[in-house]
Amino acid sequence: MFPLNHYKFDLKINYLIISIKKMFKILGLISLSTQSLSQPVNGDIMPVYDYHPIGGDNDANGCLISAGYSWCEANSECIRSWITPCEDNFNGCSDCLSKQQKGMNIACPTECNLIIDQLPVAIDPMEVPSLYPSIPMPPPPMPMPPMPPHPVDPLPCPEVMCMMYCENGFQLDDSGCNMCSCLSPIPMAPHQIIDMLNPVADIPGECPIPYTTCNNDYVCPKVTEVTHCSQDGISGYTTYQLSLVIQNPTVRNIYAIYGDSQFGDHPMSFPPAYQGTSIYDSNLGGVSPVIIAINRDGAYDSWLTIGITDGDKNNQLASVGIDFNSWTDTVGIYTTNAAVFLMDSDEDITQEPEHIIAQITIRDDQVEDVIVNVQGKLHCSKIVMGQCLDTAPQTWQETQITFHLEKPQVANPNVIPDRCLSWFDGCNTCRVSNGNLMGCTRMMCFREDNPHCLSFDMNGH
Repeated sequence: MFPLNHYKFDLKINYLIISIKKMFKILGLISLSTQSLSQPVNGDIMPVYDYHPIGGDNDANGCLISAGYSWCEANSECIRSWITPCEDNFNGCSDCLSKQQKGMNIACPTECNLIIDQLPVAIDPMEVPSLYPSIPMPPPPMPMPPMPPHPVDPLPCPEVMCMMYCENGFQLDDSGCNMCSCLSPIPMAPHQIIDMLNPVADIPGECPIPYTTCNNDYVCPKVTEVTHCSQDGISGYTTYQLSLVIQNPTVRNIYAIYGDSQFGDHPMSFPPAYQGTSIYDSNLGGVSPVIIAINRDGAYDSWLTIGITDGDKNNQLASVGIDFNSWTDTVGIYTTNAAVFLMDSDEDITQEPEHIIAQITIRDDQVEDVIVNVQGKLHCSKIVMGQCLDTAPQTWQETQITFHLEKPQVANPNVIPDRCLSWFDGCNTCRVSNGNLMGCTRMMCFREDNPHCLSFDMNGH
């Protein structure tokens, strides 16, 4: 029989052996789980991720990102989200219209524009009424009381002589009598205003580029010379501003110029043009007047825009698909997959009928055409609770609008133009003050050239 102390020692040994075996089992399980969860690290302590560059030519679905296309799973195609509705971007009409109101630039299905003539009759199961469930519709207007009968024998008008002249006539009171107050002028259509401000008649000493209306549905092209008879700018160049003049009162705004081939061949084309050499020169939105005051050549830089000409200080403009670095005085822009656009397509940049879209400075001997396509939004004819319920599309397009650029000619070369400081009369050079010749050289000429201004006063340009 073993001693009691020896027996207790054996129990301790057995207990230690069992504990060590359990510990090795736990370590084995930890090793297996670590191997199953670990990933190859390629010799580094950080995991390797497969990054894909952003902004490449095509995404994983083959959509051209640089042209604004993205993949729509619901339509199974590449779309521009602000033109083609995609159910990936919204959940029903109410969600889509709400996102548009909050500034998201997406297109909604045409059925979201159904007019609700009577409530609670449902027109669309997605429901415009559900946008404002707690606001009751206003009651129908009360009938107007009948107008009082007009007197059969009105009193004669008093013999009052108005000591004033009214170009559009006088206002009349209820009795048809003169009130000695002038009528307001009759509003003119936008194109009539432009015609009035830009008469076709030639102005002596000037180089007019007359504007005339066109047969387009929405806008017409207009060319304005920034320089003065190809003088007063970059030597050997003429600077033009290109505008679109709205002639359809249903047009609300212009938010994009573009080139496209998706629905036909509609290229956008700009000729080779002078580009400023200053670091402050711009490709979009013009040049700030502050910069022009420092660097006068900035006034003749070439750029594209939508109504903004002061340098786009609020970053309202963007472009896609245009390589401005390749636009020089020897290489132009030709694209069927690019655009210049407003970041907010609902924004009205100007209330005027004329929208500047580009400034181009080209060589005097160049004769060029600029071609653009343009898109904008229409006024809504039916608004209920702040929501447009027109059934017709709310956007408009005009394609292949052409601007013709050719060096302007002096209307009357024998008349000294405004701001001219030095005048060449065809033979001698003369000093000019307020349009009058003050002194000329006295050279003998065997033939006379065309008279023209040699230099202009730059103050106030």
